[in-house]
Amino acid sequence: MNAPVEETSPALRRILQEDAIGQLRRRDGEMAHLGSEDGALKLDWVEGVDRLLQDSQLLEQVESEAISLWNTGIRHIIWSGMGGSVITVRVLADMGFCDGYNGTHIAIYPLDSTDPAALNSIVRQIANAKKMEIPQTIDHTFLSTLLQDVMMIGVSMGMTSEEPMTHLEWFTACLEQAHLPLDTHLMVMTLPGSYLDKFAQQHSIPSRPLQPDGGTGTGGRMSAPATRVFLLPAAIYLTRAFQAPGHLRTVLAQSWQQYNLDLATQNPAQHPFVQLAARLSDSSVEGSSRLLLDFSDEWQALPQWIEQLMEESLGKGGKGIVVFNQQSLNTHAPTYHNNGLLSVHVIAHEEQHSFSYTVVQPYMNSSNGQERLAAVATQFLNWQLCMALYGYLQDIQFAGQPAVENYKARARALRTASDPLVITSQWPDVVKQDGLTLLTPSGTTLYETAAETFTHALQAIIKALGTLDYLDITFNGLISHDVSSLMHIYQRDTGNVNLGLPVKVRRAPAAYHSTEQSEMDGPARLVSLRLLAAQHEPSLLGDYTDMFLRAQAISTWQAMLDVHRACFLLVYDNEEQLHHFFDGVTNRSGILERE
Repeated sequence: MNAPVEETSPALRRILQEDAIGQLRRRDGEMAHLGSEDGALKLDWVEGVDRLLQDSQLLEQVESEAISLWNTGIRHIIWSGMGGSVITVRVLADMGFCDGYNGTHIAIYPLDSTDPAALNSIVRQIANAKKMEIPQTIDHTFLSTLLQDVMMIGVSMGMTSEEPMTHLEWFTACLEQAHLPLDTHLMVMTLPGSYLDKFAQQHSIPSRPLQPDGGTGTGGRMSAPATRVFLLPAAIYLTRAFQAPGHLRTVLAQSWQQYNLDLATQNPAQHPFVQLAARLSDSSVEGSSRLLLDFSDEWQALPQWIEQLMEESLGKGGKGIVVFNQQSLNTHAPTYHNNGLLSVHVIAHEEQHSFSYTVVQPYMNSSNGQERLAAVATQFLNWQLCMALYGYLQDIQFAGQPAVENYKARARALRTASDPLVITSQWPDVVKQDGLTLLTPSGTTLYETAAETFTHALQAIIKALGTLDYLDITFNGLISHDVSSLMHIYQRDTGNVNLGLPVKVRRAPAAYHSTEQSEMDGPARLVSLRLLAAQHEPSLLGDYTDMFLRAQAISTWQAMLDVHRACFLLVYDNEEQLHHFFDGVTNRSGILERE
């Protein structure tokens, strides 16, 4: 059992004495400041579920929308968005609530990439569901049959996301070629005045408010469970699973009861996620914490959502919580340290364990679909509270994500260039070797091979900083299962074993809307390696290129260097070259122990 935190925790005493949760609920005091962006309160999420439950119509309207989609013949939804606009849907999909089409429900396909291969993957899934072969030449008849029951929903919970617009442009062109009506196959959910809102108005695309009550005070990473980003997929699942309305209200009522914000307000020391926030704060070093998360197999989809919530909200001013999946670190490695490191095990029932902290949540044990959905919503609520309290305790403004606007502006400029990768031929600190191009920070000592250069640079950075807190490896675009396995071998062998460090394996451009804020402005002792294939597969349907993907890869690397973060970009021609590179890095990383 965990020790009674109220007896030992300075952080918990502050929460109690300063009525931090009361401030959050009343939207006043320091919490109001920390929860505001550009002077506007972004705290609608705090009591959002309760407001929906108090209203007699809003949840029923969302269920009616879900039923209408089925009745109008929609069987497949491509859900386009970035960050909080789509990660919630990806969690639901990974947990089986948006499964592939089988004739009884609507399948939802999350789309958060600008790689043409991501669009192709969804096209193939839809074609396979219909037992259709994709021909070499795409004509009107094929497109009409393929897309007649397909809708794209473009979502943006921020003002400047542009990726959904590129997806909508592509899909609109496909619909026009298929002679299908746009108004029954397109929908937008966004903030008034956003890039996506203006795009929807220009193209007469039907729109729905993100918050059912029409409010705009919910940041993207707080999209669940009180906005349509959670509510509509949940309603689509529930109205088909139970063939009747009313279950969405039941799910939210159950989750609100399990969350028990009243307990957190009146007796914070008894609420497990208030305790967790206090423990994270107490164990942090100068506001920085590393969180190793462990969930059971059926809950492995959830950490990606927690990762975005924590890192986009709190990764500011060198502070924040950096989230990792559970990893076994070599405590004898030269760069291992446990400063600010907390290993958390989230389980449904008490058990013997070796983790430094355990959160027991009995409601997570249900196998009933409706109860599991309520459990997911409860987890969303609990982690949001934990995040806000950590922000309060460490004086972090958890609304907004200002650091990422740098790379977004750069990406817009690069997309007008003939080829964003032209920078690779102009950058002076570069190693080119057998189809590999490694772009390094200015002043890096260059060696004959990319692997040798990266490994020695890693050693020099560790020496300069004293140690590291973590490594990051980010792949831009879709990769094969083989390359994915290679990334995880690097995570284990180079990071966990040779260096004793946790390693992030990130998927971009999705990661640039979820955790890039933290990499640019959060805890600074990291080394990031970004991967980009020189060529990408062409789009199966219509015209969608890799121009945006390339621009994002270059602009994010440049933006990291601008804020003096150790960031490397590796451009490769084929997967065999990657194998040679990572074999070399893993073999050479042993020099850290010898030198």
